[in-house]
Amino acid sequence: MASFQEKTGHFLAKILGIKLDKYDELADHLTRGESVLSVQTSDTFIERQPTSGEWIQEIVPNRHQLLGYARSLFPFTYWIGRYNLQWFLGDLVAGEYS
Repeated sequence: MASFQEKTGHFLAKILGIKLDKYDELADHLTRGESVLSVQTSDTFIERQPTSGEWIQEIVPNRHQLLGYARSLFPFTYWIGRYNLQWFLGDLVAGEYS
């Protein structure tokens, strides 16, 4: 049984005049009893349309992307782990007099 979302989508497609089944359109062009697949060329590719949830998952950044963004906001995070504490006194003096 079709879900409420499917029924709503089919209803809206019917109102807007959108053909949901590509094979129905191809079947109109058949003249001599050939199959639907013989009418299509080898270059034809019918891609399934993504759902709203799939589209949102593609747009929303994942944990790795969020971490990369946070690190780009604070560039010192790239080098702070390799910072030599002996340089701290020199950096402190240099910053004080400049």
